[in-house]
Parts: sequence; C-alpha cells; structure tokens
Amino acid sequence: MYILIVSSSQDPNSRSRILAQECQHAFNDMGINAKLVDLDELKVPNFDNDTIYQTEQYQYLHSLTIEAAGVVLCSPTYNWGCCSEIKKYIEYVGSTDENHVSALFDKVVTFVNAAGLPHSYMAHSALATSLMIDFKCIINPYNVYVHNRHWLDGRLTDERRPRLVKSMKVMAELCTLLEGRTYQSEWEL
Repeated sequence: MYILIVSSSQDPNSRSRILAQECQHAFNDMGINAKLVDLDELKVPNFDNDTIYQTEQYQYLHSLTIEAAGVVLCSPTYNWGCCSEIKKYIEYVGSTDENHVSALFDKVVTFVNAAGLPHSYMAHSALATSLMIDFKCIINPYNVYVHNRHWLDGRLTDERRPRLVKSMKVMAELCTLLEGRTYQSEWEL
C-alpha cells in the first residue's frame, strides 16, 4: 500500500510544495509508504479528451493514482478555490470513456491548501463534493489549511504542524481500514 501526494503549484517558491514534502515526511515517520509527484516537473499538457491518453504524463499519473490507496492533493489557494493544475490532474486521471477508466474511484482523499489569508479554509469544498459524487471518494475530514500566519522563516510553525501530522495519520488509518472494502465503484448515481 502507498499513498500518493500530488503537489500542484507552478510557483518556484511554493508553500503548498513545502507542505507536500512535509506530508511525505509525516508518512515516512509513521512507516507509511508515500510517493510524491510534482505536477510542475511533469509539464502536464492541457486536457483534451483525445491525444492526452497517449502522453507519458497521462500514463504515468494514471498508473500512480490507480495503484495508490489514497491521494493527498496539495494546492495553493487562488480566488477562493484550489488551483487549476489540481483540477487538470483530476481531469487527467478521472477521465473515463470506452477505453479508459478513472483512477479516482473509491480513493481516500485529503486536501492540503496553502493560502495567504485565513478566510479561504473552505477552498477545497467544491472539488471535495465533486470527488465524492463523481468518483465515490472518501474525503478525509481532517484537511490541512495553512495561511501566512502559520509560517515563520519559511517553515511551518510548531502551532500548525500537529494538524498536518494528525491529518496524515487519519489518512493512513482510513486507507488501511478501507483496503479490505468489498465494493468497487464505477459511474453511477
């Protein structure tokens, strides 16, 4: 079992990327296998529902996601929501047609958001709802929301670190408990 951590920021000084690395450290400290993928490094082309299926990026991301027990989605908060790159990732691995099946069905998902102000703590809720309804994902109620006041000298403050660690612990527990589930979802209402 492994948990996939997806870093989605395009900013070279990204705080959400730092948070993704912190999530990986938290899993490592618990003895949980976690793989970190940085969408900025992959240079993922725009989703077109046609030629993307032949790209190395699609094949790599789909394979990593479908084999993962769960996914941690790390995103900066822009305009009161998650960034467009995390949405692009969901479109990529979630796409289903007569030849492709979504890699997101039944995944446990944790949202980790970095923001400037404390006001956007619900930034992930639209994507969370979509993932629950479309892909029957289990959303970890212990999301991580970090804003400017949670950083000191480029590092996460001691006040906020326990929330990140607890969120990853809950994520690991949910993934472990659901590993033996007896159902498999597909497109259905």
